Formats: sequence, C-alpha cells, structure tokens
Amino acid sequence: MNKEGNHLLSLFSYCPKCGAKAFVEDTEKSKRCEACGYVYFMNPSASTVAVIVDEGNRLLAVRRSKEPAKGTLDLPGGFCDCYETGEEGVRREVLEETGLEVIETRYLF
Repeated sequence: MNKEGNHLLSLFSYCPKCGAKAFVEDTEKSKRCEACGYVYFMNPSASTVAVIVDEGNRLLAVRRSKEPAKGTLDLPGGFCDCYETGEEGVRREVLEETGLEVIETRYLF
C-alpha cells in the first residue's frame, strides 16, 4: 500500500503495452489488459533464505523443484510477496518447501 492506503497497482490505469484504458486487476500482484491481454506483474524481488541447523549441527537443505538448477541442493527460501516482511517471507517459504513451522527468526548478516 502507498501512503494514501491504495494498492500500488491502482496507480496504473493504462496498459503499458498498447495504451488502452482497459487495465484491470488480475491478481494481488498483477494487472491484465482486457484489450491486448498483456499482464503486468509487480515484482519487488526481495528474497530470503533460511539457515536451519539441528542439534547435531546438520544443515537443512532442500532440492530445487524449479529452474534454474532444478534438482540441485539449496537452502530453503525464495521471493517475498508484496507487503510481506523478510521474517514473514522466510516463515512462509520454509513451510511451503519443507512443511516445517519456523518459530524463531534472526538475521545472520
């Protein structure tokens, strides 16, 4: 939300591709042009990663389910949703990727 309490995508009325005033909300993160079909995604690109170590000092890794590097080992994490804090994003990503619920978060760097 901006300081007036409006969703940032509400500022866009015209399609950036064809110029039509047919730009409607598609999802919470996107708008779609009813004239040409163009979809604009609001992508803040903030991301998080979880470093989870158990009592035996073993690091939790997951297999990537998508490209790039599908099938390789990685730390759980991913992109934050709009208006999501880093802590909320890492909790959601860990739950989605591992089924584990994060109880405590702290910044390492």
